[in-house]
Amino acid sequence: MLGVALSGGGAKGAAHVGALLELEKMGIKFDIVVGTSIGALVGAGYAILGNSNLLYEYALRLQKAPFIKKAPSSRKIPSILTCIGANLLPSALPSFLYFYILKRVFKDVTFEDLKIKFYCTAVKMDSGDLVIFREGPLFPALKASMAMPGAFRPFKINGSKYIDGGTLEKLPILTAKKVGADKIIALKLLSKKIKYEEVKNASQAFDRMDTIRENIYDNLTEKFANVLIELPTEDFNTLDFTQTEALIDTGRKAVLERKEEILEKIS
Repeated sequence: MLGVALSGGGAKGAAHVGALLELEKMGIKFDIVVGTSIGALVGAGYAILGNSNLLYEYALRLQKAPFIKKAPSSRKIPSILTCIGANLLPSALPSFLYFYILKRVFKDVTFEDLKIKFYCTAVKMDSGDLVIFREGPLFPALKASMAMPGAFRPFKINGSKYIDGGTLEKLPILTAKKVGADKIIALKLLSKKIKYEEVKNASQAFDRMDTIRENIYDNLTEKFANVLIELPTEDFNTLDFTQTEALIDTGRKAVLERKEEILEKIS
């Protein structure tokens, strides 16, 4: 069973679309799709459509939606307001705005409706467990998987609160193995890593701690992927959803550069 693991990374997730386009052009068909956070959204779209070209068309259409242009990116939010929002409000960003399209598209869809087996993850707040969603209504599972701490409030399902699956597993390689994939292509959205000497304030210190945690986890898990494709999205903003075409192109190029290696390793 061939699986694809899609990492989190906010708006950078459009690069996953480009990568899937090129992988499909190579004749690669996935039996299992696993995603977390934005990777869950892209993965669900791919699984319900069963076709990366259709996913590409939807992604471009979504970029032109009026509410996408109005949604604030982290570059446009003054740091003082971000600080106030993170400390005094349940969430720093308006979840109703960001999840509006999600609800419209996936409201009545179940996991059982999908054309490709799909799984997504979220962290259960009371136990700290990484939960794998695989059946029932799709929308609540996606919203839980994308509930980025601080940015969006935790999402409640059956009395339990959940946060972004990327909190524990940003690139769900081990989850892909757990659900039955014996060969895995992992797509990893890259972010700028802050270095120790660059730390000047508390916010940057937390970023540095997060970088250390991610590096440790990546070193333990990435070896289980047959192919790890790093999508060079460091220069894109996590909350800027207006760069879809450029991100798709970035994903396509990253896959094309390694075409022969990919085909060799999964054959």
